[in-house]
Amino acid sequence: MSRPRVYALLALLMFLAACQSPSPPTRPTSSEDSGALAARALAAGRHADALQLYRQALGEAPGKMELHYGFAVASTYLDRRDDAIREFRWVVQYGRPNATEVDAARQWLIRAGVVPPAAFAAVNAKGPEKERTSGNASLEGRAIFAEGGNPPQPMGRLQLFMVGQPNSPTQRERYNLRTDEHGNFKFPDVVPGPYKLTNRVAGQPTWRLRVELKASEVKVLELTPANSVAALDDFPEPQAEARQ
Repeated sequence: MSRPRVYALLALLMFLAACQSPSPPTRPTSSEDSGALAARALAAGRHADALQLYRQALGEAPGKMELHYGFAVASTYLDRRDDAIREFRWVVQYGRPNATEVDAARQWLIRAGVVPPAAFAAVNAKGPEKERTSGNASLEGRAIFAEGGNPPQPMGRLQLFMVGQPNSPTQRERYNLRTDEHGNFKFPDVVPGPYKLTNRVAGQPTWRLRVELKASEVKVLELTPANSVAALDDFPEPQAEARQ
């Protein structure tokens, strides 16, 4: 797939960079300095430098939408698809609804095939999403699987469970939902820590993965044949002989 380009905000970033002092400090002293340097590096085509500077700026100002967007744009130029998906999703979820960055991020996700246009229409029809509790994490993605020798298809209306792990801060936590018609899912407000993510709590599941969520993390996880139990099982059941 050809690398998506997000020209709208890149032009804005170039304009902002042009307005900065021509002699930036070599060691930024605040998140604002790091963000300005990152925007300038991105506009100059120094994508690796921009990514490093955006990462530094986000460490100090994790809620600033422009930094998440710039990080995502730099990631697309460096073929860091997972990073771009995560950051563009963050922009769509938490950015100002009418912001240019939000619209550009939404269009990138659609063109990249991450989510179909109908998914955004459904979200908009339901209204604003419940705010995430401070310090909690979110987990989102899409479930796709192949059955009966057919090509992989979105797993619509699939039930998913997140089960907190024993002897951990999540041991009493339980979350469940159903994917939408296109296989998209989102656990929007999750206590950080270790979980088992599966589509069945009894019987043979399609997926059984260990997921570790950090505080305030926005994690993207695509469920595919590559991480199904046939290829990867983080919680294998004991063999029948072992039970006897």
